[in-house]
Amino acid sequence: MSNKHYEILVVGAGSAGQSVAVAAAKAGKTVAIAEGRAYGGTCPLRGCDPKLVLHAAAETMYRLHRLSGKGFTRAPGFAWEDLMNWKRSFTEPIPEKSRQRMRESGVEVYQDYASFVDEHTLKIGGTTVRADTIILATGMRPAPLDIPGSEHLLTSDDFLDMPDLSAEMVIVGGGYIGTEIAHISQALGCQVTVVATGPTPLEKFDDDLADLLRQADEDRGMRYHLNSRVVAVKQAEDRFAVEIEDAGGQRTTVRTDRVIHCAGRIANTERLNLEGAGIETDEKGRIKVDRRLRTNLSHVYALGDCAGTGLPLTPVASHASAVLNDNLFFEGDRDLDYYPIPTVAFALPGMAAVGMTAEEVEGSGRNISTHFRVNTDWFHPRHLNASVSAFKVFVDDDKGVVVGAHLLGPDATELINLLYVAIRQKILIQDLQHMIFAYPTAASMVQSMVKA
Repeated sequence: MSNKHYEILVVGAGSAGQSVAVAAAKAGKTVAIAEGRAYGGTCPLRGCDPKLVLHAAAETMYRLHRLSGKGFTRAPGFAWEDLMNWKRSFTEPIPEKSRQRMRESGVEVYQDYASFVDEHTLKIGGTTVRADTIILATGMRPAPLDIPGSEHLLTSDDFLDMPDLSAEMVIVGGGYIGTEIAHISQALGCQVTVVATGPTPLEKFDDDLADLLRQADEDRGMRYHLNSRVVAVKQAEDRFAVEIEDAGGQRTTVRTDRVIHCAGRIANTERLNLEGAGIETDEKGRIKVDRRLRTNLSHVYALGDCAGTGLPLTPVASHASAVLNDNLFFEGDRDLDYYPIPTVAFALPGMAAVGMTAEEVEGSGRNISTHFRVNTDWFHPRHLNASVSAFKVFVDDDKGVVVGAHLLGPDATELINLLYVAIRQKILIQDLQHMIFAYPTAASMVQSMVKA
């Protein structure tokens, strides 16, 4: 067994880990990076990017169906295999390109899992590595679902590599991953049933908007079991029987072709042997860090989805890596400053949020007004014949600024960035009203939203 020593060791080769490794090398440090899975991380390989490739096809089909009888007489043919080939043209080059980028930057590359031996020592395959500073960026993975028949479940990762789209699917979980998979599948011709533990899907988003989306989904044939959980999955000849239990204990069996498990994700730290180094985790299993991303060990840092800070989103990890890089390698003196974090669900139509929620407004004691409207009849959603469009904007009337925005409808996932800027920069509503927006665009609705 060989032994190596580096000034910086990065564990995890997603976007955050790679960013830190390259920054360390540019600063003249001896650097290594270790990854047991394919280099690239969740977002470009099995998350945001390939999902959006599929979503583009689904959105096209969804919009054609919405415009049926309004110029279009029939939907085009569709081949899942062709869509998967298109998706792979994005994902397949990434691992080798990532490794090559590391090597060209002067980073030594390890293709294996890392595990702590003590506070400064890790085993990576057959190599023992000591490092002065250690960066953990191992991301998250689908949480195991401990029910009878769990071996029949496919994960969200599996969905992105399915050889075909089945006629019927049950989606376990109504969060943003489950909702996005449900909407992609339904738009492309699959009959979808969603099982969600809460009273609405997308519980992390505004309840009123989420319920409007659910109603629109059901109007076009999607089925929901709310306040419910899957308690067992059984093989039923060449299909599966999914046993669902509601909040009152009543059980229903749904037969389907496939079952996709999207009920949560957990920190991907089980191989790290954190206890071997005495590194602390929170109640969710994420690594505890301070506002400088330090763990309870002063030389060990964690960032991205595995760290107990911020939302598990790629832009959050990118911000964290920028802060860490400045502080470690470029004489920076920065704390994390996430607020407000815009977040989106690529549903059909899209859902988006930034800033204060209804619950936060209610408990704030501030003079905040609520601008809530179903605006499906406004020109922008109407010319697309959108199934639903709505917004809820919170305005601090004393300060004259937007403090929260929640959107549902066409282009909501883009429009939320404009409202993020307004909140982040504390742009006065009177200044927004004096601006000239291109019309008819989604952005041109903002002025009406804040005075609705």
